[in-house]
Amino acid sequence: MGRVKAIIIQENAEDLLKMTRTVANPLAQARLRAFYLYKTQQYQDYESLAQQVGYERHAVGRWFRRYAQHGLAACLQPPNRGKSRKPKVRGAVLEALRQKLVRPRDYFTSYKQIQYWLQEQYDIRLSYGRVHNLVRYELGAKLKVVRKSNIKKDVVYEQKYKKS
Repeated sequence: MGRVKAIIIQENAEDLLKMTRTVANPLAQARLRAFYLYKTQQYQDYESLAQQVGYERHAVGRWFRRYAQHGLAACLQPPNRGKSRKPKVRGAVLEALRQKLVRPRDYFTSYKQIQYWLQEQYDIRLSYGRVHNLVRYELGAKLKVVRKSNIKKDVVYEQKYKKS
């Protein structure tokens, strides 16, 4: 079992319990609860602490190492998720794509066609799935599909039907 190395929790047990109730972040609450349980000597190893707070024992070990190195304030900060990437299709390119999708003539009939158009016109390489998500869900457009006409249809009847 992973015994907690001799870490001295500086904060008072009652203060840790009060902070647990006031902090909104669930991860910070779990960390505070683990520190409280260790401070009150209810649990002394990572495995039993992890079972009690509902996280893996390795995660609990990282929490205690972080506490020992940086203190309680570092443990209460939300985890850094990194930077989000800027979309490849934005600005003028996005507007040109939007305009091309609403044209009544010279329109796209497939997502592959859009993929090739972006590559040729703007040197933007996107996967088929990314093009589909962009057009269908982000822009809310549906591709126009030309349906084949029946060979046996009566053209005169169709004209008469359209007039009435």
